[in-house]
Amino acid sequence: MKFWKKIFLYSLILFLLLFNGGGIILIEKIHGENLNTAIKSLMYKYLNVQSVMYLNSDYLTNIDVDSESNMKNWMDIIINGYSINNVEQYNTELYSMENKEITSDLKQKILGKRQEILQAQTGKKVFIIRSINNKKYAFVSSIVNLENRDFKLIISRDIQYVYTERINNYKLFILIDFIILIILSIGMYIISKKLTNPIVNLSNISKDIAKGEYDIRVVESKKNDEIGVLEHNFNLMIDVIENNIEELKTLNESKQRFIDSLNHEIKTPITSIIGYSELLLKGNVSEEIKIKAYKYINSEAKRLETLNSTLLKLTLIREEKKTLKKVNLIEMINGVENILKYKLLKKDIYVNIKIEDVNILADKELLEVLLTNLIDNSIKASSENSIIEIDGYYNNEKYILKIKDYGIGIPKEDLDKILEPFYMVDKARTRKNNGIGLGLSICSEICKIHNISLDIESELNMGTIVILGFDKENFYNEI
Repeated sequence: MKFWKKIFLYSLILFLLLFNGGGIILIEKIHGENLNTAIKSLMYKYLNVQSVMYLNSDYLTNIDVDSESNMKNWMDIIINGYSINNVEQYNTELYSMENKEITSDLKQKILGKRQEILQAQTGKKVFIIRSINNKKYAFVSSIVNLENRDFKLIISRDIQYVYTERINNYKLFILIDFIILIILSIGMYIISKKLTNPIVNLSNISKDIAKGEYDIRVVESKKNDEIGVLEHNFNLMIDVIENNIEELKTLNESKQRFIDSLNHEIKTPITSIIGYSELLLKGNVSEEIKIKAYKYINSEAKRLETLNSTLLKLTLIREEKKTLKKVNLIEMINGVENILKYKLLKKDIYVNIKIEDVNILADKELLEVLLTNLIDNSIKASSENSIIEIDGYYNNEKYILKIKDYGIGIPKEDLDKILEPFYMVDKARTRKNNGIGLGLSICSEICKIHNISLDIESELNMGTIVILGFDKENFYNEI
């Protein structure tokens, strides 16, 4: 069952239970109060008749009380003289103790036993409601003593109006109930549909998302209720999912490029080695070709060895625990400059170092590999007689180290990929420099394990700036 139907049906059921239950209780309460009023009125009339009889009992001294005709005349005089029945149609009956009728103005014939007569008691009033000809009558009876003789006095009244009023109240209530139910049904249908429309919309959009349409968004109602919050959170969820999918796609593409590049890096030298070895196996080649073949086989074998050792180094960097020690950055950069001095002299490149003194908490060997690779890349990218600038300074609570060259630069479309393994912007130049495209990947891993930020800014034919950011946790503080 759909959610809007549940709201609709449950609301109607709850209304029927509460409204009808409350209505029945109210009608029965009104009926009870009306019945009590009628009974009290009957009781008052009984006491009135009884009082009148006692007040006129001295008349009985002049008549024979054993004569039923005399008693009937006396009662008629009392009843008619005080007009007891003329206004509200009360009925008066008088019986002897032997249950013989003395007088009665009850017009309805009662069949069966008269319990109100049989159960009449002295000093206690017996109250009975009974049906006569489909009408309700209330009877009050008791024993009265007149001139030392007991009589049974019964006062009755038609109380059918009380029950008729209850029936009329139920008819009116059912009519009102039916009208309200129709109005409520229409209202709840509109409300339930309106309330659940956003949920239905979310459900439909979720189906589209399941089909891969991640660019769909919910039109938010801009309300602060639960539905508005749900719509907002749903859009946020789709944004996160879309971003995660894009990241997964990027990661998958990166992995695929890694596999393709690795396959290429391995396949190319193996193909060369196999080709030249087959040439040598033929045996009918000149000495010059043999030497050339040996050189190619040796060169490609060394390339495979370099690839293997570099991949192993990258794996070890990721898995091994770093040993943190105090490292002075100025001393470290000067040491790296000495390591690369031959390459600098060969291209007549001047290194301009302007560094504020700082001690870094790092793995010395890994930090040396990081700086060596970055400066070596600047050397490879720079032309002869150029400059490499190395600046280090504090910036708020961070220490910034910039390595800037004025070389060939990197195209913008390659900037977000150069940290991937085997990715090479200029494959021809990289191979010429015996590169395999893993240097920056190693640098990226070293930065990650040291929590050092690595940013690269570059413009084609204008140069490249590598920016390393050291946080406070990277600083060495002597205790």
